[in-house]
Amino acid sequence: MELKYRADIDGLRGIAVLAVLFFHTGVPGFSGGFVGVDVFFVISGYLITTIILKDLKNERFSIAQFYERRIRRIFPALFSVIAFTIVVGAYLFDATAFDDLGQSVAATTLFASNIFFWRNACYFAEPSLQMPLLHTWSLAVEEQFYIFFPLALLVISRWLKGRYLSWLIFAFILSFAASEYGVLLHHVGITFYMVPTRAWELMAGSLLALGVVPNPSSAWQKNLLAFGGIILLILSITNYTEETPFPGIAALIPVMGSALIILSGKGEGTSIAQKLLTMRPLVFVGLISYSLYLWHWPLVAFTKYIMIRPFNGYDSAGIILASLLISTLSWRYIEQPFRGKQMLLSERKWLFAIAGFVMVVASAIGGGIYLQHGMAWRYPEINIELAKLKYQSKRRAGLSWKSLDKISETKDNKKPGIVIGNNFNSPTFVVWGDSHAWVLFYELERIAIKNNVSGYMIMHTSHLPLRKYKIEDNVYDNAISYITSHPEIRTVIMMGYWSDIPQNDNSLFDCVKTLWSLKRNVVIISDVPTLKMSPYRYAFTMKRLHRFNGFYELMPTAEEYKIKNRR
Repeated sequence: MELKYRADIDGLRGIAVLAVLFFHTGVPGFSGGFVGVDVFFVISGYLITTIILKDLKNERFSIAQFYERRIRRIFPALFSVIAFTIVVGAYLFDATAFDDLGQSVAATTLFASNIFFWRNACYFAEPSLQMPLLHTWSLAVEEQFYIFFPLALLVISRWLKGRYLSWLIFAFILSFAASEYGVLLHHVGITFYMVPTRAWELMAGSLLALGVVPNPSSAWQKNLLAFGGIILLILSITNYTEETPFPGIAALIPVMGSALIILSGKGEGTSIAQKLLTMRPLVFVGLISYSLYLWHWPLVAFTKYIMIRPFNGYDSAGIILASLLISTLSWRYIEQPFRGKQMLLSERKWLFAIAGFVMVVASAIGGGIYLQHGMAWRYPEINIELAKLKYQSKRRAGLSWKSLDKISETKDNKKPGIVIGNNFNSPTFVVWGDSHAWVLFYELERIAIKNNVSGYMIMHTSHLPLRKYKIEDNVYDNAISYITSHPEIRTVIMMGYWSDIPQNDNSLFDCVKTLWSLKRNVVIISDVPTLKMSPYRYAFTMKRLHRFNGFYELMPTAEEYKIKNRR
């Protein structure tokens, strides 16, 4: 069942995708542009629910037809982008980065990339900004939602007396409560990426599609709703930052703004805001918004991967223009042929068969890259050079911190195996942190010996001294237990890769409060300056581009260090 076309919704799509594009390219004033994804969720929930409800009312709803529409909408451009990222990644990426890409390709193909990125990447973290398929998490959320949602509406229609409103409100409240609960507990990754904490945004559009809210009946009502919605969107796009607790309550602002704009366009007549939203350039951006969303991010990610430094105005403008051009071509020659009256693969059985075949091939390629550990054999000459570089750096570094993990961590209140200072004196301090804490060892050793004191090293690679930082183990609990059971330890010196703490996470403060309650002195050491990316990855990429001349551009400036560690 086709909907009456609404140009203002395409205009709203245009605003959403431009917000995301400008946010990702660092355009000033768009620090909250990531909320464009939330706008897409509301639009999607509204349009698809409207179609399903009309089909159910007319007794023509078909699950097969529903998924046919989804395949025609999603697959052509998505798998073109996946193919592009594999080809470019095979050229640019070292084995580790290509291994990660292979896993993300398989996850994206199976519409599970939100789960993969929840496990492996914080959306706002710098390393994540070089993952060319990171943005597909939102597609995964939508497709997972649409596995169950049409069936739920069908069940409500046939066996629950068509009580859509009460059931949708119930599901909306549960999802929103889970979202806010996750934000309050600082479960940032799972709350940001997963369906249960995002479904309420799609259902906001679904509730609007039920028609329970009266349509505006006059021009002033339409203007009030539309301008109110636009103001809410502008406030969130311009004022939110990566530090904003999100989604949760903060996501209500762009979601409500989107809903008000959609509602303002219902009924007869037009408003001034609708005329703005239906301007031809904005509507055109809305028409190509899906391709623009898909194509812009790989361009951003690959460019960041090569450039190392932040974008300047020329870089941002170049990526924006390239994204618009490629997306227009993608919309015209990849998206459109599969939709409309004379579409490719018009027979449903062939569409499903080829879609399934493409999914199998793409996931097999991604899985093959992963099983071959990133295919390090692609460039043997460079790998030999990098092996020599790693060997030399390890010899200069002396004892590797990775080899110390097993003897420096604490288990069952047993003392750590690394003693700092005078072995004959009872330890009075511990150094607790991840691998970055190892840089303290030699200087603290010298000072401790000079002052005839000793301490222990509690260190574990990739584990900040924070509760729930790594949920799958009990490194934090072991350390706290050891400190608690040894009252002779009066001082805890903490150091780690602090900039890796998820946004809005208060677990460091909670840890300090716990140590204070144990009557321990706490010293927090600022992190050492870190290179902008792995030197081996950098050397690999620069050698591929034939412009390797040392590691100087990997070194952060004092200002860059301050920005990275400001939290």
